[in-house]
Amino acid sequence: KSSPPLPFSESPQASARAARQPVRHRQCFILMGAVRSRSLLILAQLAASTAAALTTPGRLVLLRHGESAWNAAGRFTGWEDVPLTPRGEEEARTAAELLLTEAGDVRIDTVYTSVLGRALRTAGLCVEALRRNGRPPPPILPTWRLNERHYGMLQGLDKRDTLEKWPDPAALREWRLSFAGRPPPMAADHPFYSRSPERLAALRAANADGEPLRDEDVPLTESIADCVSRVRPFWENELLPALLDGSNCLVVGHANGLRALVACVQQNVDDESLPSLGLPNGLPLIYELEPDGSVRYPSEGRCYVPPLQAYYLGDACLVFNALDQDRSGALSRDELLDVCRASFDSIDGDGDGQVAAEELAAACGDELLRDADTNGDGLVNFLEYMAWWNRQKRGAAGTSLKSFDQ
Repeated sequence: KSSPPLPFSESPQASARAARQPVRHRQCFILMGAVRSRSLLILAQLAASTAAALTTPGRLVLLRHGESAWNAAGRFTGWEDVPLTPRGEEEARTAAELLLTEAGDVRIDTVYTSVLGRALRTAGLCVEALRRNGRPPPPILPTWRLNERHYGMLQGLDKRDTLEKWPDPAALREWRLSFAGRPPPMAADHPFYSRSPERLAALRAANADGEPLRDEDVPLTESIADCVSRVRPFWENELLPALLDGSNCLVVGHANGLRALVACVQQNVDDESLPSLGLPNGLPLIYELEPDGSVRYPSEGRCYVPPLQAYYLGDACLVFNALDQDRSGALSRDELLDVCRASFDSIDGDGDGQVAAEELAAACGDELLRDADTNGDGLVNFLEYMAWWNRQKRGAAGTSLKSFDQ
């Protein structure tokens, strides 16, 4: 007589199903784990992007070094290492004072500069002024990528003498004032040859903690377009990430090196206007950025001079804009007449109008245009205006050519 089946006995099919259950459970757990990992990754990415969006980008302060010895002498400087004049040191201190008084909410976290002494000295004087006023002294990080444009065989020459005697004035103008113009390269027998052993050693010593400087990184001539190519990796790989992370950065550089940086920061500056952008010695210029790295413009109560979307500190911008009635970013002869009229009116104490005669004002306007318009385009941009105004303060006469170069 056969025994009755046990209550929990399983058929062969049920046993097979039971044997498969652990496998299914494992697969389910693996799938659930993968989904959870993917979800956590998505959440982490969302959190990171949200945090980035909530981070207020730092401000970018651009500062051209104070007057150098070759600025004052009117010589093409480029990569040659020349010191500041006493006036240049004072300009650096004044710039630091403007940062403290007019941008006191900007705590400078990092100072970037070139490896040339005039920029390093300007940066050092600014940091010292911050320290004396109770601000934490930021680190100074030199990089050769912020060096001035190299002027090739023109380096070291007297500008006025060169302009008067150069056999091809049109070529000289193209080299100096265009975006792509490049002077003839410096030869090895040039008295200021940039790849001489002693100059290479000095450059590398100043650049000791920065990106390595190879011999071939030292140019023998450059256009402003070349400068943009040299500066762009620094902007994309170091400066922009620091700004987007919330750091306020001061960049102390040179006229054309900073113009090259402006071309990276502000995409809407056309190539042909780049060589004459207003970057006077010792006058801070501040960019504010959006979280995506674009320029925030304009900020209420700040002074701008077209086409730059960065604002200037100090009164010079306000005075210039008061004269620039059409807001073109440059003064015409007619706008310069207002300077003359105001000057003559202040002299004409008895009000008889004889000193302020319109023909005298017109003659004055013509003279101002000749004296201030150093690039010969018939207009006086902000850089030319500042160079002219500084000469009046010093009581200097004659046309200065230092505005665009160095």
